[in-house]
Amino acid sequence: MRKKTKILHKIGFSLLIIAVLMGCSTSRNNFPNRAFHNVTCKYNVYWNGNQAMKEAEKAYAKLSKDNYTATLPIYNYPDKSELGPCLSHLDRTIEKSSKAIHKHSMMIKGKEYVKTIDDAYFLMAKSYFYKQDYVQAQRVLNYIVHTYPKSNIRNEAEVLLSRTQMRQGYYSSADELLETIRYMNEKKNKKKFAVLFNAAKAEYHLTAPDGDVQEAIDYIGNALDNKPKKEFRTRLQLILGELYENLGQQAEAQKNFKQVIKKSDNYEMTFCAQMHLAANYDGTESNRNAITKQLNKMLDDKKNENYRDQIYYALSEIARIDEDENLRIDYLAKSVAASTENNYQKTYSCIALADLYFEDNEYREAQHYYDTAMMSIPKNYPNYEEIQKKTNVLKDLVNKLDEIDLKDSLLRIANLPEAQRNAWVRKMISDYTEAERKAAAEEAERMLAMQNAASYTNINNQNNSNGKWYFYNQSLVTAGQQDFYRRFGNRKLEDNWFISNKTQISFDDMALMNDPSLAKDSVEYDEDGNPIATRETDPTKEAYYLQDLPLTPGAKDTANAIIAKDLYETGFMYQDLLGDTKRACASFESLIQRYPQSEYTLPAIFMLYTLYRGSNDAKAETYKNLILTKYPDTDYAKLIQDPEYYNKLAAKEKVLETQYSQVYEDFTNKRWRNVVTTADEAIPNCTDVTLKSQYAYLRAVAAGQVYNQDTLIVGLTKIVTQYSQYPVAELARIYLTNFTPEQIQRSLGIEHQENKEEILQEVIQSNTPKKESIFEFNPEDQHYVVVLVKTAEMPLQTAKQELTNFNNTYFSLKKLTVSSFLLDNKRQMITLSKFNNKDDAMDYYQILVNDEAFQPSIDSGIIEVYAMSANNYTSFYNKRDSRADYPDFFKDNYLKKQ
Repeated sequence: MRKKTKILHKIGFSLLIIAVLMGCSTSRNNFPNRAFHNVTCKYNVYWNGNQAMKEAEKAYAKLSKDNYTATLPIYNYPDKSELGPCLSHLDRTIEKSSKAIHKHSMMIKGKEYVKTIDDAYFLMAKSYFYKQDYVQAQRVLNYIVHTYPKSNIRNEAEVLLSRTQMRQGYYSSADELLETIRYMNEKKNKKKFAVLFNAAKAEYHLTAPDGDVQEAIDYIGNALDNKPKKEFRTRLQLILGELYENLGQQAEAQKNFKQVIKKSDNYEMTFCAQMHLAANYDGTESNRNAITKQLNKMLDDKKNENYRDQIYYALSEIARIDEDENLRIDYLAKSVAASTENNYQKTYSCIALADLYFEDNEYREAQHYYDTAMMSIPKNYPNYEEIQKKTNVLKDLVNKLDEIDLKDSLLRIANLPEAQRNAWVRKMISDYTEAERKAAAEEAERMLAMQNAASYTNINNQNNSNGKWYFYNQSLVTAGQQDFYRRFGNRKLEDNWFISNKTQISFDDMALMNDPSLAKDSVEYDEDGNPIATRETDPTKEAYYLQDLPLTPGAKDTANAIIAKDLYETGFMYQDLLGDTKRACASFESLIQRYPQSEYTLPAIFMLYTLYRGSNDAKAETYKNLILTKYPDTDYAKLIQDPEYYNKLAAKEKVLETQYSQVYEDFTNKRWRNVVTTADEAIPNCTDVTLKSQYAYLRAVAAGQVYNQDTLIVGLTKIVTQYSQYPVAELARIYLTNFTPEQIQRSLGIEHQENKEEILQEVIQSNTPKKESIFEFNPEDQHYVVVLVKTAEMPLQTAKQELTNFNNTYFSLKKLTVSSFLLDNKRQMITLSKFNNKDDAMDYYQILVNDEAFQPSIDSGIIEVYAMSANNYTSFYNKRDSRADYPDFFKDNYLKKQ
């Protein structure tokens, strides 16, 4: 045996010497070269890459947190911005794979003589796939398929290629490829490949627009028949149960859920299966009682403390099947309240509860839960945009309703006789003082109980000390806690916890205490220089309750005007945005009853006429007659009498537009009197203000030519003041620059003696044109990532070192350079270069700003991070005055589009 080993060692050593002498060439096809490169590649470079892939897959699995409130996907894909922890491993895998291919591949006359090269390519493709760089992954996979047609990993590469195409939305290409390799699946009958193939087909049918759920179920069943690994098997069984549940096949669903409970080692997955079993009960009393008993038992189990939100949701599903809406609402509310860390479940429960309230037209409650849901809802949540829109509508509505309630309450108190109002104020102060006294008494009782407990614990501690280390001796620890509470009370764990009054006194404050004359004027002033009254913040002072009351006639008129406007707008919200005609009518009717002289009363009456006519309600005739008798000359009355009224107005407007073309032709040909005459006829009939302003401008210039300079200046001034929001105002201002201020003032003095200074100021002070951004959005240009650092709060070298460490950890393959220079007297600018385009730079940006090492500094404003194209980078550096514009430019063109 020893003799044989020695012979092998000699042969191996001889081969090594020969290989070294021959230079280990990859272009010479001989035994020593093949042996050297096969062994070195497999057991050195490829092995290291494979180990890095294993580490990457472990990190990837931790990132892939499943949402158990929805049907699980076949494979979980984390958000690209969350991939930071596994990027360094994936980059190392790519580096080792590339090295294996570059140094050891022996592709001679179309044949590869190193057996692990195709595996190295596949390892590289998987790395790109996990990095979600699907374009690169597809490129490598296509190369494997076409270059290594007889490779043992070709079919696995084709399956991964189909998944890559699905991730890019190329579903037809993915399905075509899977159908092509179906034959290989049937022919080879290899279990591993069969699992991958059937799982990919199932993924296609669950994600493609033309996917078929029943087909997905069949493919999942085929995958399970080939005995996948335990973790993947239980995942597929849970998905299968959820799909059967969605199709209403409860027996099959329960069968799969029970298998998950029996075989899964994942507590969350097991718990999810239990919740599905509870939601699939058949409605019988005995079954309900058994499931409810089991769920209540789970509620009492401390192990399920973080899962109580899901248990309450399961109980709400039982109530849903029993059609007990009140009980369902109660359980959903408890589910939301019990939520600790599962944002998906919190979102799901909130939206279910909000939908119930919305269907019952309980908009305040619905808005509360929609708003709560929006705080935790992921953007890929089903119907995200619809939920967001509904939330915004309800938020606006509830704000209006709250404002109406507040103004009504303030008016009610303000309208009380002074003696009653003062009594109300004293009662509010008394109630507040009593509440504070009760809170103080309860705190004193709690502290006394703690002191008593501390005394009792100290006695026991003296009798039971057993020589254990302090933190291992529970009685000592308890005694220490009680003593702490006795001395300090229940303090929050935070900086300076031992200071009961956290109000910080600066050196300036101390100086003011010694010399009050140093105090600066703390009074704030409005735009006109008038002092703004300081608001009272002490609830024990009468002014605290009186300061918002509308006590003057003007304040009351303002409050009533706000209520009228809000009633009018809520009426439209109910009708147009929520489709609640009943409440819309109630809002409009409240408006016309409370404020018959309001500017909104007539349009509200017309809306009531329209809404009641639409439902064939007799009230429509009442409101119609009210408009015709009380407002006979209005457009509303004319529209009721002639439904074609607005069409006729539009036709008249069309005539005026055609006539304007003729007037403009007269204007360009200097037929000034024709312009003045035609404009004087057209202006009174114009309902389109833009067209009216254009007529007025031509008439002002023409009149100036017909009469004199004073007429021209006065006409142009009217354009500026009456049509300040329209383009002609700017034309008029430009024209007026031909005259001196004295000429303008003299001309205006003819017709505007009292306010000529004010009008002069308005006329000669042209609108400042909007500053055009010097930055341009060129997403395909080369990019940089820029980090601005406040060096007073973070040393430059610290920032550069942290960025270098970050690059080495997550982007080692990019070989990024880090440079810096002084931006201003407070900030240094660190530049990371270079990136191929905007997407490349934003991938880096997203990982950086989500990294735990940088988040605190970004949130506190110590550092700012931006992506910049090469041209904008130059402009940012050279144009000091425009640097402040870049954050908004970046937000509009990078973050919003991202």
